Amino acid sequence: MISLKMLKKTLSKKISELSQISRKKAEALIKEQGIILNGKIEKRPYIIVVDNDKIEIPKKNSKKINLILFHKPKGCITSKKDEKDRTVVYDYLPKKFSNFHYIGRLDYNSEGLLLFTDHTPYKRYMESPKSKVKRVYLVNTIGSLNNEKLKAMNQKIYSSFNYQKPKVIMAHTNKNKHTLRFELLEGKNREIRNICEIFNLKVEKLKRISFGKFFLKTVPHANYKVMQINESY
Repeated sequence: MISLKMLKKTLSKKISELSQISRKKAEALIKEQGIILNGKIEKRPYIIVVDNDKIEIPKKNSKKINLILFHKPKGCITSKKDEKDRTVVYDYLPKKFSNFHYIGRLDYNSEGLLLFTDHTPYKRYMESPKSKVKRVYLVNTIGSLNNEKLKAMNQKIYSSFNYQKPKVIMAHTNKNKHTLRFELLEGKNREIRNICEIFNLKVEKLKRISFGKFFLKTVPHANYKVMQINESY
C-alpha cells in the first residue's frame, strides 16, 4: 500500500530534488520542456508522483542544428563586410548561407576551422567560456623558448589581458623555430598572438585545427562542408 506521504509529492518537487534546482525552476522546466513520466510527456508541474514512477528529464535544447565547417584561408576578414573592401569569409559561401552566423572569430592573418550556424542559442553555447568547449591551434613561432618559459606560458598570465591558464604544448622545435599547440576554452581577441608577444615569440603562422568535436582535416583549404547535427547542450 502506498502511503499518503508518498502521494503528496508533486512532480515539480520531485524534479527539484532530482536535479538539485529550485522548485520555481523545476516548475518552469516542466511547463516549457516537459518531463517523460512513465513513458509519456508530462507538462503539469503539480501532478502527484510516487517513488516507483519512472521519471526522465529530456536533454536540454536537443534538436537538429545546421552547421557549416569552413577552412578559412589567411587574408580574409571574419565579418559580413569590410570597410576597406577586403575579402570576407562570406565571399567563400553561397548567398543562401548569408543568414548564418560565424561562431567565434579568426583574425585576418589566421587560418583554419571556422564554424557557422543559423541557430543563435547554439552559437552562444559554443562561444561561452562556461561551456568549456575546447579550441585547438597550431602556432609556428620564432624566438627563444625553453622549458621554464613554456611552463610559465601554461600558468595564469597576469597582464592587461589576464588570460586563464592556456594549455601550451611543444609540438616541434628546431633551434629558435617552434610549433606550439594551444588549447583554449575561450576565444578572447588575439589571445594567442598577445600571449606569444608577452613571451617575446613572433607568430609566423596561426591555424585552428579543431573546435569542440569538429576538425579541420575534413575540409579542403578555402572550402566548406555543410552538415546537420542532432545536438544536446
